[in-house]
Formats: sequence, C-alpha cells, structure tokens
Amino acid sequence: MKPPTPLAAGFLLALLTASGLRAQDEPSPEIAGLQQAAADFVLAYNAKDPAAIAALFTENGEMADLRGADTTTGRVDIQLRYAEIFAAGDTPSVAVEVDSVRFVGKDLAIEDGTVHFTPPGENAPARSTAYTAVLQKNEAGVWQIASTRALADTTGAAGQLAEVAAALKGDWTCQKEGLRLDLAFGWDGSGSYVAGEMLATSADADPQTTTLRIGWDAARKTITWWSFDDGGGFAKGDWTATEDGWLIRSEGTTADGETTSATQTLKPDGKDTLLWTAKDRLIDGEPLPDVELRLVRQAPEPAAE
Repeated sequence: MKPPTPLAAGFLLALLTASGLRAQDEPSPEIAGLQQAAADFVLAYNAKDPAAIAALFTENGEMADLRGADTTTGRVDIQLRYAEIFAAGDTPSVAVEVDSVRFVGKDLAIEDGTVHFTPPGENAPARSTAYTAVLQKNEAGVWQIASTRALADTTGAAGQLAEVAAALKGDWTCQKEGLRLDLAFGWDGSGSYVAGEMLATSADADPQTTTLRIGWDAARKTITWWSFDDGGGFAKGDWTATEDGWLIRSEGTTADGETTSATQTLKPDGKDTLLWTAKDRLIDGEPLPDVELRLVRQAPEPAAE
C-alpha cells in the first residue's frame, strides 16, 4: 500500500476534529451526533488507534486524495492506512473550519470545510486543504463516515515554503578552490517569503553580495526564486521537489548583458549539511564546468557574558 502524502495524511487525520459543526440553515438535533463522531475520532486519534478510527467509517467507507487517484476503501484498508500514518511519526496538529453541514436525505449529511494542519516544530506554518465529506447515520443512530474527498490545496505561501524554509533556515558556509561563500536564510518580515543573503569572497576579487528571495507562485503552482547581485546581475528559477531535495532551473542576465542558465540540485544531507550542484551551465551559450558545493551550518556565535 502506498504511503500517504503529507497533505492527504493531514487531511485524513483532521477530517472530524471540528469543534464547531453547524448546519447551513436552522440548527438540527442531528448536529449533536456529528459532534459525537468528531469527539470519538479525536479520542481514537490521540490514542493512535487505527482500529478505532476505522470503526468510525461505514463498512465500505472510502477516502480519496486531491485528484481521486489515491483512494482507500473499506475499514480493513483504512485501518492499515492510518497505521502507516502513525508509524511515520511527526503527526501534525490540526484545526478545521467547517463551512457547512447539509442534510440531503434521511440519515445522510454532506460536510464542507477547510482543514489546517501544522507539523511539529516551533512556528511551523500550517498547510491547508478544502474537503467534502459524506456522513451516514447507521441503524444504531451513530453517524459514520461514508466518504471523504480532498478538493483543493488551499495552503498559503508560508505553508508551501515550509519544507524549503526548514532546510535552509540558518547560517551556512562553504570554501572551495580559494572561494568562500557565506549564506544566511530566514523568513522575511511578511512571513510569506524565504529571504537570503550570500557573500562571496576570494583573494583575487572584490567581495560580492547577492540577495535571494524564494516565494510561492500561486498562479503557476510552483516555488520560484530570484537572485540579485550587487554588480547588477539577476536570475530567476523554478523549484521542483524531488525524492531527496529540489531541482532548480534558473535563467538570468549578468551586469554586462550576458545570458546565463543552469540546472541545479539542492539536497539536505542531515540537518547541518546542504549539497548544492550546478550543471548544464551556460553563459551566452558557452558551456561552463559543473560545480558541486558542500555547505555546512555555521555554529552560532557564543553569547556575550
């Protein structure tokens, strides 16, 4: 069985944790039953009990991802799916905004809302997804989940950049062939971008400072970065997530008007090392050698007494 994606896992874990279930129009006594279903889910989830969670679904209940391509059907497979989620560790904390609960037939309700789930860690930004769920009341009068489906990823910019920020945040250094690079990354003042600054120094050239900004392109659904050096050159590129890092394709222009391009990879090697490579480097169509850099995290300066 394929492990769940972080977004799908967070959605499935959080589906029933809303504390403010409400009907779209007039309040209904059935809301109490839906709230009980939520409370039962919270108890089972906090106990990390996949069997108890599966029991909250109808016998043939199902849950599907954003595109409907990854569907889990039936209590047995749902139990196995939650067992995978809990085994992965780093279970997110969740919050749910329920937009509406509509009763569309006898003992049948449809719930729509947005799930926000936050991974462990200080100031970790939340990710969000819109969802719809069908709940059915059984013969014993207990509301159960018949179907859940994620509709769209509605995560804000900070959430989309969370993994990049976690990998880059801090101060880094690298020395290779007489060149020293010092980099620093962190969230900018708005909390919507990852900002960075790089200082390049060598014995035979003036120091050069480059400012970097990494953002989320909501129209194109991709992470994008920009760099501007103090000589007047600039570059822009898109980031694509890979199994162990990111692939970055960049194009730019030097201060002298030359065009540049490169295919880069960034791979965290533990918490304190970044492996950065640049291949297919061109300047005005002329190839340049590949570059491989190993960035290590700088130790913080000792606090003044």
